[in-house]
Amino acid sequence: MVWLLFMHICALVIWAAALLILPLLIHHSQTQLAEAAGKGDAVDRLWFTRLASPVALLAIVSGTAIFAVSRNFDSWLLVKLTLVTALVVCHVLAGLLILYRKREHATAIGAKCSILFAAILLLLLGIIVLVLVKPTQDSLLWFL
Repeated sequence: MVWLLFMHICALVIWAAALLILPLLIHHSQTQLAEAAGKGDAVDRLWFTRLASPVALLAIVSGTAIFAVSRNFDSWLLVKLTLVTALVVCHVLAGLLILYRKREHATAIGAKCSILFAAILLLLLGIIVLVLVKPTQDSLLWFL
């Protein structure tokens, strides 16, 4: 159980770092897109497909395994899973933003990257606070 928790935490830290760096890479790749044409995949796409996505799957699978082994059904865990689901949505949006920036008439890439970065950061902070505090069900009534 301890090794599973260790693997989950390691995967989550790497996924969080990869997700936070991804909007910066997308914005940087947009400014360098004309120079990189014809040189293969851009760094942001490689970052997304080779690092962020596999580590995200490892974090989710190991977290699900911990949930199944420990049989922990606390209410704070359900809120955490909701926040993780929103983080997965941000992950998908980052992938869509990588595809969107390759369009000829792609606009406001910098603003979209900033919004995505802020959303990822807020979700990660919410998950960290929730896991560290582990509030009781009475404390979570504000959420419902």
